[in-house]
Amino acid sequence: MLQALWIVLALIALAAAGLVAYWMVTQFSQTMEGHKTTPHQGVVKHDWLPTGRIDFATRLDAATDENKERQNEFKLLVEERRIVESIAGNENLEIQWRLATLTEAKAVVTQYHKYLSENSLIKTIPDLSASPLSSMTPQSNSSAQQQVSIVPSPDGESGILAHSAERRETASKGKAPLAQRP
Repeated sequence: MLQALWIVLALIALAAAGLVAYWMVTQFSQTMEGHKTTPHQGVVKHDWLPTGRIDFATRLDAATDENKERQNEFKLLVEERRIVESIAGNENLEIQWRLATLTEAKAVVTQYHKYLSENSLIKTIPDLSASPLSSMTPQSNSSAQQQVSIVPSPDGESGILAHSAERRETASKGKAPLAQRP
C-alpha cells in the first residue's frame, strides 16, 4: 500500500511538471513569433519617396517564350525608397516595389505619348470618313484587278468572278467599272 502511494505521488509530480513545461513552451513560442513579426525598430529619417523607376509585372507563366505574343494583363510597379536609422546609428536604405496609383499610371502614359509625338512615332489611321465612291475612281490595270465586289453579273455567271473580269476589261478599255456606272 505504501508503494502505491509513492507511485501516485510520482505520477502527480510528473503531470505537474508536464503542465509547467507545456506552459513555458507556449509562452516562449509566442514571444518568438512576436519578435519575428515586429521589424527592427529604427528612426525613419526619410519616408518613402518614389525613385522614378517603373516596371511591369505579370503572371509567371505569361513570360515564357511561347506566350510572348499573347495578350496578357500587366501591372505597373513603382519603386520607392526610404532611409531608416537603426538603433546602432547606421543608416539603412530600404527599397520596395508597389503597384502604381491611377495618378502615377496617367503620368507614365502622358510622358509616353509626349515622347511619341515629339519623335514623330505616332502612326495615324487614314481618314475613314472619306466617301466610298472617292476610293472607286478608275485606277491602273494592276490595281483594278485587285478590287473585287460582290455584284451579280447580267449574264448569270458567278457575281464575283464575272464582275472582276468585267473590271479588267473596262480598266483596259478606259471605261468606268460596273459599280461606278449610273
